[in-house]
Amino acid sequence: MTRARTALALAAMLVLASCSARPAPPSPVGPPSPVRPPGGAAVGWRELPGSPLSPRALALGLWTGQEALLVGGIDEPCPPGADCAGDPSPLLAAAAVNPDTGRWRVLAEPPVALRWMQGAVVGGAAYVQGHTVGKEGALLVYDIAADRWERGSLPASNGLTLVAGGDLLYAVRGSEETEPGPDYVYRPGEHAWAELPADPLGAGYDRTMAWTGRELVLFDRKIVPNPGADGPSVARAAAFDPALGTWRRLPDSQQLSTGPWFADGGRLIDPALGGADGGQVGNWGRVYPYGGVLDPAAGAWSALPGAPGAGPGGGHGSVFGATSAVYAERPGPVLNAATGQWGAIPPLPQAEVADSTVVAAGNRMLVFGGARWPDGGKAELSARAWIWTPQG
Repeated sequence: MTRARTALALAAMLVLASCSARPAPPSPVGPPSPVRPPGGAAVGWRELPGSPLSPRALALGLWTGQEALLVGGIDEPCPPGADCAGDPSPLLAAAAVNPDTGRWRVLAEPPVALRWMQGAVVGGAAYVQGHTVGKEGALLVYDIAADRWERGSLPASNGLTLVAGGDLLYAVRGSEETEPGPDYVYRPGEHAWAELPADPLGAGYDRTMAWTGRELVLFDRKIVPNPGADGPSVARAAAFDPALGTWRRLPDSQQLSTGPWFADGGRLIDPALGGADGGQVGNWGRVYPYGGVLDPAAGAWSALPGAPGAGPGGGHGSVFGATSAVYAERPGPVLNAATGQWGAIPPLPQAEVADSTVVAAGNRMLVFGGARWPDGGKAELSARAWIWTPQG
């Protein structure tokens, strides 16, 4: 099986952070309603004017706790359905914006242009991983206070994703189908990577990690014959205690997605919507949901509260709490973790674009840039930035 065909995690969700909220009671099943702040006025979008950045798509967005960092991107995106080489555009300026003040600032120039970037913020540094023009993997480290970039080192492995876990940086292997091996931890003070102890799950794919505030939880799906499996490969989990350096196995779930995850007062919420039954050949006998909720301390899984329906193949859901959020790459259903109620993020008040950058800026949704192809012609790029605030 291939990672592309089997991956059920939601695409392009960014910035997972923890918050504290009371457990959410179930809500009635029904269509999403507009999200409203305590005052009762409908929530809308507002634009963040004054961006110093050129129009682009697929920039990397990271949240520092005060600012959204917008790094790189491409100014000649591939049309929908096209097969492009994937080289990065020439070095594009990076900037940061404070959603509270609307103030922008241009960042120091990164030392190299990267494509297919992902990253994490740990302490006072942003770690950006990507590929150069020569397709080599590279790690850049941005010192936020000093406004300074430097090159970092990566483990000698492919297919790693960076994850912030407290004051440590982790690198998780996305799949062990073709390249099994360890996951890693980076201690910024030592400037060195070390292998994590072997996890108790065994070989898996769709591997992700989430930080609860105390533990790092690893999720994956067992590698099974395809065709020939006698049932779905559901999400599995194990928790790693950095203080003890030990793993503990958690019960398997009855859901299909392995994230991304929203940390909510001890719970982890995966807002993926819909489910699957295996199809006509090899039917599993019932529908297994994509998303769900895990209480790692109790080792208990539960369903998303009152989740709205989704079409075949599932759907993109979002979730927010008091101080953090996980947002899908486009507007749509959104869960208020504190109340268990679903609402809807309305469409952007501009022409629809693809390949925008989405950042969970605290519990707000920041959208920057993107591209559209009118009548199949040359791409029209955007440099506009918008913010949506769920609590007014």
